[in-house]
Amino acid sequence: MWKLPETDLTSLFTDERFRIVPETMVDGLIVIDAAGTIQYVNPGCEKLFRYKPDELIGRNVSVLMPVSQAATHDGYLSRHRDTRVKRIIGMGRELSGLKSDGTVFPMYLSVGEAETADGVIFVGIIYDLTEKKRAEEMILHHQKLDAIGQLSGGVAHDFNNILSVIGGNLEMIAAGDLPPAARRAVARAQEAAVRAARITQRLLAFARKQPLIREPLNLNKALEDMEEMLRRTIGEQIQVRMHLSDDPGIVETDIDQFETAILNLAVNSRDAMPDGGVIDIETEGVRFEDDTRTAQEVPPGEYLCVSISDTGVGMTPDVCARAIEPFFTTKETGSGTGLGLSMVYGLMKQLGGHARLYSEVGRGTRVSLFFPREKGTAAVRNVTSNQTIRRGNAEVVLVVEDDPDVRLVTVSRLEGLGYRVRIAADGPGALEVVARDSDIALALIDVVMPGGMDGHALADEIDKRLPQMKIVLTSGYSPRMAKAGAQTDRPFLPKPSSRTQLAQVIHDTLYPKG
Repeated sequence: MWKLPETDLTSLFTDERFRIVPETMVDGLIVIDAAGTIQYVNPGCEKLFRYKPDELIGRNVSVLMPVSQAATHDGYLSRHRDTRVKRIIGMGRELSGLKSDGTVFPMYLSVGEAETADGVIFVGIIYDLTEKKRAEEMILHHQKLDAIGQLSGGVAHDFNNILSVIGGNLEMIAAGDLPPAARRAVARAQEAAVRAARITQRLLAFARKQPLIREPLNLNKALEDMEEMLRRTIGEQIQVRMHLSDDPGIVETDIDQFETAILNLAVNSRDAMPDGGVIDIETEGVRFEDDTRTAQEVPPGEYLCVSISDTGVGMTPDVCARAIEPFFTTKETGSGTGLGLSMVYGLMKQLGGHARLYSEVGRGTRVSLFFPREKGTAAVRNVTSNQTIRRGNAEVVLVVEDDPDVRLVTVSRLEGLGYRVRIAADGPGALEVVARDSDIALALIDVVMPGGMDGHALADEIDKRLPQMKIVLTSGYSPRMAKAGAQTDRPFLPKPSSRTQLAQVIHDTLYPKG
């Protein structure tokens, strides 16, 4: 144990030699006494747990722990004082932390012990593991898909050889003089072999081992040419609407595979709307920046996005997590192979792009395909897209978002842009924040939220109470789907969005003529 026999806590925490290190640390540092009372926290700890300066001093450290850990913490300290047996002192371990807004997050805590004139103190160093855990989960997910892809590719390759033998022999048999019954049986066998070949082709697509014939493709023109075929395939119960960007540019892709992918997605949407509905097909240019979260999915750069949205039954998070796995399907036996999304995912990865799936039960599904913009066109657009990022000037922004991961990213971005941030997980919580904080200049509100009050209802209530407050709506659905059933012209930020898009929308809403 480190001893400071002539130093009391008050002088220790006011000593510049002590404070210069913790005050400049990125990670959190916390000091508690033998009873678990917080004596000091550095700015990094306040930021990590979302507390204001001095809000934690004098409180029990269990306030920073989930209920399950808080209930046992005082017992750990008591046993340590009585037995002097070190269970966590002098070592580190992974725990869960509790932010001021109720968000639970993973963290790594290492604890040391020292003795002062006022008694024993414990010093904890806290490292936020949120991004590390998310990256690990994403890596494991991709590794899982890669392993399935390698297996699928090997099976498809071998099975194609077998099908070649079967198909060749069936052709030879069909060329002979057969009775009608035998000819019909051979024809059925040939049809089955063709269907099997389509399945193996989709497996190869998922494994990114299909041969591609890359050609320049105008996305708008290709979708316009497919419109009539899509309407015939989908049927009269489903309304197909095209929302094409004025200038989406050119991409390089396999045209046949592109058309197959769009058709598969449209058929999936149709099947999710047995009583009819709407399919929206949109194109737009997007740019992904060089940030860690995005780079794990897709390299930074210019992309052209095609999105297919529906108003169907939607999917649960568990189903979404498995939706692109080969042969995974929620359809009845015989109604689908479970390879449609797998094929689309593999195609996009093979092209150097990305596919994203967003769905809410009862609200519908949106699949976005990001194609790398053809390099010659992208070079021209970079001149106009590389603008100065609009920064804030300490304005207060309220972020209303029920997904803790999305909320964390948004808050981090806004704080990095110079805004002060308040947070809420639902509508009622947001109204409580608004009631006690009159400095809020803008509210960024998710459209789909739990608790019986969606984003539109919350925005309307805020308008009644504080008409001067600016409001921006955000959603993983397209603006048209997010605004369905609501008469609103409020600014809209789509999910996922880049840091630049967020900065621009917030700044333009706060300062319309700026």
